[in-house]
Amino acid sequence: MKDIILKINDLHKEYVGCHALKGIDFQMEKGEIVSVIGPSGSGKSTFLRSINGLSVPTSGSIELKGDTSMVFQHFNLFPHMTCLENITYAPIKVQRRPKTEVLEEARKLLELVGLSDKADTYPAHISGGQKQRIAIARSLATKPDIILFDEPTSALDPEITGSVLDVMRKLAMQHITMIIVTHEMKFARDVSTRVVFMDEGKILEEGSPNDIFASPRSDRLKAFLASMN
Repeated sequence: MKDIILKINDLHKEYVGCHALKGIDFQMEKGEIVSVIGPSGSGKSTFLRSINGLSVPTSGSIELKGDTSMVFQHFNLFPHMTCLENITYAPIKVQRRPKTEVLEEARKLLELVGLSDKADTYPAHISGGQKQRIAIARSLATKPDIILFDEPTSALDPEITGSVLDVMRKLAMQHITMIIVTHEMKFARDVSTRVVFMDEGKILEEGSPNDIFASPRSDRLKAFLASMN
């Protein structure tokens, strides 16, 4: 029996002069890794923000079993807190979990993202790639049911993008449920259980990585993939 963790029906989002989402239907099982690809302005980030409650849909429904956490393009770390404090803040202050338990888990998360030596360092003194890895650890710390990634490498130099993608590959191997908006086509092909192609506020195609990358059906997807080579 399928364990459906997220179900979206006929989702619309309108701004003044812009219809960002036009009738999105989508569902997701626990343990799936879904990459969302498409050109800029196609509604990908609005789609994520609607799931996370940061954007209120104009119409439609979202049924979510559990909690989400989001990793943004620009890290959004608290500058006045150390890396360790950034990771532990929400579990201690919001979830009110025992501090000793949270600290132990946070140090394991720092090890997972390869930054055990940065526990007491402030964000201003680490690189962009390291900030994003701390942001991923912070998202994991609240034990969300789905992690949402909004183009997590778009603000990074190409030479340090790999370190962030390597951490995300580790999460994929652990079957952590993720929705990833990305322009990294090889990454999407390698780690995803399913790929969704969006354009002009609609889902135009979805399927296995092989379906999308090796056998695209629509001319629009073919043109997009060609532009990414």
